[in-house]
Amino acid sequence: MIDPRHMSLTQWADAVILASSDTWAFGRLVEEDHWQDWATAFVNAPGYSQRNLPNPYKFTDWREWADRAYPMLEATI
Repeated sequence: MIDPRHMSLTQWADAVILASSDTWAFGRLVEEDHWQDWATAFVNAPGYSQRNLPNPYKFTDWREWADRAYPMLEATI
């Protein structure tokens, strides 16, 4: 999985999509203000829903969520 440090939200989300085989399940992040919606679709996508990823709505900053989520995804992508 792609480490979100030193990346913008859009860069990280695009990198995740490129590395994922389930892109169709969550799509591209279009509006950064809606990152939690995108992250929720990602968390619920087939192949990731079993990973017990943190709920994006429990975070106000995308980076905090991504820092917690990406290590749990390293074996998946």
